[in-house]
Amino acid sequence: MASHASTPLDSATEAAIGWLVQLHSGDMGAPERDRLAQWLDADPQHRTAWEQLQVPLQRLRVPQPAAGRLLSDTLARAESRTRKRRQVLRGALGLGGVAVGATWLADRHQPVAQWSADLRTGTGERREFLLPDGSRLTLDARSAVDLDFRPGHRRVRLRQGALLAEATPQADLGPAFTVHTVHGQVQALGTRFTVRLQDTSSLVGMLEHSVEITTASGQQRQLHEGHSACFNATDIEDADTLSPEGTAAWRHGMLQVHDQPLADVVQALRAYRPGVLRIAPRAAALQVYGTYALDDTDRALTALAETLPITVHRALGGWLVTIE
Repeated sequence: MASHASTPLDSATEAAIGWLVQLHSGDMGAPERDRLAQWLDADPQHRTAWEQLQVPLQRLRVPQPAAGRLLSDTLARAESRTRKRRQVLRGALGLGGVAVGATWLADRHQPVAQWSADLRTGTGERREFLLPDGSRLTLDARSAVDLDFRPGHRRVRLRQGALLAEATPQADLGPAFTVHTVHGQVQALGTRFTVRLQDTSSLVGMLEHSVEITTASGQQRQLHEGHSACFNATDIEDADTLSPEGTAAWRHGMLQVHDQPLADVVQALRAYRPGVLRIAPRAAALQVYGTYALDDTDRALTALAETLPITVHRALGGWLVTIE
């Protein structure tokens, strides 16, 4: 197995990390801010190191107030839980460079690639939104959508994660409510349903009434209440081993699993855990049944360890978890 040693950081960057954590911890008063200003003015290398920590967020073209809040939340959480989190930041910056480290930290709070989405949620966050047509949309953790409600359109594009849609009825001669993914679209026929974007397919759970699924290649099929289906760009398949209620259990902070690999369970837990969750290949292939708490991932990991032949290792105050 190849090993990668962290590149040591220079003293200016080390100090800048400390100042950044303190600045965003909420405990920095006027005297500390004066000391920070003095430190910045004391040496050009200090200001260079400080500015390098700010550049990654600017390069992502994120509005600075939003970017600042995201990084602030992440750093504040890290510092409040354990001082060892500072070592995680230091290691991330040393291993992948300042840009990668800062981006990685921000991404653990909210997916960096989705900062431009119209609606989005962060790690461990679920939110309900009222859409312009009166429909309601609930997003699972680490989910993102774009909206198109121009005249003649009622479109939601799922970019990441999962949603539960409660669509208002289609008006006479009005546009249908549709949810689009990279694999095709789901058209509501006066309905309540879930859609989850997976690596190679999209999963639909039909809670009320029906929808019409159309793949990117044009294949069509109606899905009725009480049934689930997966579709990719060319095919639509039954997924009734996953009940629609089970696919929507995340709305209540629960994960229902029926004969799914542990890798899928871990992926679901990652959306609710701000740290790093790793799994060994042999453990990833284990099949899992049961119901687990998304809002208490530590309890979920303990339950998995009690029912499966796995060992859960925690380090850095639980920030780093490895399943073997």
